[in-house]
Order: sequence, then C-alpha cells, then structure tokens
Amino acid sequence: MFGLAVILATTLPLAADVSDAAPEKGGADATPHCTAPFKLEKKNKTLQANLERRVEAAGWTKHINKKLLAMSVVDLTRHGKRYYAGINDNEMMYSASMPKIAILLTVVDAVESGTLEWTHDFDTRLQEMIVSSSNEDASWGADLVGLMAIEKTMRDPRYCLYDDQYGGLWVGRAYRSGGATNRDPKRDLSHGATARQAARFYTMLDSGLLVSKHWSFRMLGLMSPPKHFHKFVGALSDRQGVVFMARKSGTWRTYHADSALIQHFGSRYVLVGIAELKDGEQVMRELAKMVDDLIMQGAHRKAPKSSRHVRR
Repeated sequence: MFGLAVILATTLPLAADVSDAAPEKGGADATPHCTAPFKLEKKNKTLQANLERRVEAAGWTKHINKKLLAMSVVDLTRHGKRYYAGINDNEMMYSASMPKIAILLTVVDAVESGTLEWTHDFDTRLQEMIVSSSNEDASWGADLVGLMAIEKTMRDPRYCLYDDQYGGLWVGRAYRSGGATNRDPKRDLSHGATARQAARFYTMLDSGLLVSKHWSFRMLGLMSPPKHFHKFVGALSDRQGVVFMARKSGTWRTYHADSALIQHFGSRYVLVGIAELKDGEQVMRELAKMVDDLIMQGAHRKAPKSSRHVRR
C-alpha cells in the first residue's frame, strides 16, 4: 500500500512523534508583499457545504465554535485545478511537531542559496525529523539555520506561509527544553500553524514550487513513508489504493495535529487537521475517513446541471 512512498524514501529507525515543548510567547517583523501562488482564499461551495455537513453530523459543532478544531482540504485530482474547503482554517493553533516542515523548508532553502552545503547527514537527519518526528534532529535543524531564519523563510514572499493577519507555520523554539525563543506574535506559541497555511505548504510542494522542482521532489522523498500509524495513517491504512506521498503529524498532551499529501487511486488531495481535544487522536481518524469519502465521491468536481451543454 505504501509502495510508492517507500521508493521515495529509505527506512530509518523509529522515534517518538511527541514534542517536549509547550506553547510559548512570540514576536516578529512585518510580512513583505506576497507573490506566492495558491492563496487558498476562495472555497469551493460544494466541497465546503459537504464538509460542514459531515462535521456537524459527527457532533463536532461545539469544538468548531470553541475553535478547538480546525481543518483544511485541497482536492488536486484534476490537473491545474484546486478545490478548497476549510473550517477554522485561519485560526493559529499549537501544533506540536507538525511545524517541523518549516525547519525542513528553511534548511533546503539555505542550501539552495549557498548558505549551507548539503551532505548525506542532511538526508538522514531531516527524514528522521519528519517521518519519525525525531526531536533531536528537529533541534539540530533549528540550530543549524536559526529561529530567525525559519521566520524569515515562512514570511518570504515566494512562500507566504506566515502573515501578520492570521499567522501560519511557526517554529519559535528548538524541540527540547530551554534555549532561545522567537515566539509567535499572534498566539504566543512556540510551535504553531494554521490549517490553511499548512495546506498551502503541501499544495506548493506537490506543484514543485517550494524552492525548486528538484528540491520539492527531494523534500517529498524526505517526508515519506510514514512511520507512525496513527491519526490519518491509522484511519486510511486499510483502504486499498491509499498512498501517503508526504506526511507530518504532531502530538503533545491534548494537542493533536496531522497533515498529508494523499494519493487514493486516481484522486490526490491535501488534508490538514489540528485539534486541542482529549480525544483528538480519534477525531483525526474520523476526519481522515470523512474527507477521503468526500474526495472519492467527487461531488464538487461535477459541473452544475445548468452549465452542462445540452445537445438538441
């Protein structure tokens, strides 16, 4: 089932998918004018309505109203088209290990610019950071580039993965106790994200627009195959034809997050979920199943009857 992802990445030892860092406070500079693609600001009416209906049926309305649950979905099945839906998708939330993808992008960007030189050690440690969620390797990566460089890369107009209005991907402390901090100015978080910006990361990655086509492909290889069979992976692992092309989850106490680029037979989509709930693990599993069903049904990809050409 994960065969294609295995081709893209080597097998490495298992490590804990748990951040030892609690939410903290922050500060930052203004974001330059954004030139990045795929803003994901316009929601597809059909996909949005169907997602909201499923969420309500699952009994999650109280979580949504209290802003304890956020999600984003991007259907990439049709070439050149993106169908987007999200709930609380611009809410900045503590996301544990999920923002390690920001460290990955910053390291790769530094290599491309000539600030760092890539070695085999980078392949090993960065993949451990993502697929095994190694806190040691994440801290190594954060120390390598520095917290301010991570912020600068997230705010870079080429990516716009963090903005002053809503927030976005943020790493404001290494994944260990103590040390320097650069806390998020929106929610005072050490490791945070909005579901929309995390979804944009995967959407740009899939299109080869993170750093370059070459590095986007390399990053895909470093983000698979998944080694923690919980949340999205646990929910979909028994569904035939599902391949996790890239995935990063996060867990700390009652904070649960997951994000992935998923291929299911001929369908391809991005899913991001963030929750501050005791049963967040189960909620992430249910979210993955309901979204996979919506994508496979594809009602949002069907043209309205009124716009179909009728032959006379």
